[in-house]
Amino acid sequence: MAQVQQFLRICLDIVLWRRGPQDLPASRLLLAIAVAAYVAVSAVQLALLGETAATWFFFLVIDPLLLAGWMWLVLRLHGRPERFLQTASAVFGTGAVLGIGLYLPLQLIITGLGYDPTSGLAQFFALVLVVVFALVTGRIIKLATDSSLFTGIAVSLTYFLLINYLVGVLRGPGT
Repeated sequence: MAQVQQFLRICLDIVLWRRGPQDLPASRLLLAIAVAAYVAVSAVQLALLGETAATWFFFLVIDPLLLAGWMWLVLRLHGRPERFLQTASAVFGTGAVLGIGLYLPLQLIITGLGYDPTSGLAQFFALVLVVVFALVTGRIIKLATDSSLFTGIAVSLTYFLLINYLVGVLRGPGT
């Protein structure tokens, strides 16, 4: 339990830009815990939004696989494949921390105030979340690849656009 708390503390420090993925151990077990936390937070988010079974499958199975593959590809292209375990653990771990600490409270506020997920307030909160996630993930990628913050954010946003495109295809036209 102490190791999980330490992992969460490091992920929070990564979110706050006090540490980086290099501060995590290169551990398959840690990556598995990070992915499990990421998937659990996604499940809570999907439940709050009342999503379809296909969307559940996409975000609980396909998204984690694509995200891990994306991190592997980015690190491989930058000649840093040995940093995969730490980088992927940081991306999944900070995704879970941001989901718990930022997304879920905002979603509960929107729901509690009676706003629809497509309302202007919900869309504004979604934009804020995208910016925060892009900055945090972009910085992780920057540190892991020894590139610029601009490159890290561009890689992060490219993944975000890819996932949103695939969700749009999954849901069909007009949604």
